[in-house]
Amino acid sequence: MPDATPKDPLDAILEIFEQEERAELVNRFGERGYAIWRDAPARERLENPTSVGTVKGSCGDTIAIALGIDGERIVRTDFMTDGCASSLIAAATAAALARGRSLDEAVDIDEQAIVTAVGRFPDDDRHCAYLAAAAVREAVHHWMIGAGRGAGGGEDASGGRGE
Repeated sequence: MPDATPKDPLDAILEIFEQEERAELVNRFGERGYAIWRDAPARERLENPTSVGTVKGSCGDTIAIALGIDGERIVRTDFMTDGCASSLIAAATAAALARGRSLDEAVDIDEQAIVTAVGRFPDDDRHCAYLAAAAVREAVHHWMIGAGRGAGGGEDASGGRGE
């Protein structure tokens, strides 16, 4: 026999909001982008990360990518962002792309690699993908300096593009 208990009106409202939010995210990022947003791991820093790269865009969003490095390979990653859904999707994707790569491979992660991995990314939010890629490069840069490998200059979060 079905449960005759009436549904809480607040639960019904919450369900409507969740459906609308899902529809909006799928429209903007596609199913893959929505799944990244929905399934993003806990947004807490890695315990004892080897290196962290943090960048802040002119939009006000901050993205931090934490790396766990073993030798020359990135074995663990995590991210934090205080930004919008675009920042979260970009940061989660950048962290996933960096995991398992060598340090030299990780510095090649760029805005386009993140956009391609997501599958669909709004043009007006692509700066979030740029910021996430910059955070990966910044984390590698910090490790190289600390490990005495002699990396070049730091990453400018705006990339000279005013983002």
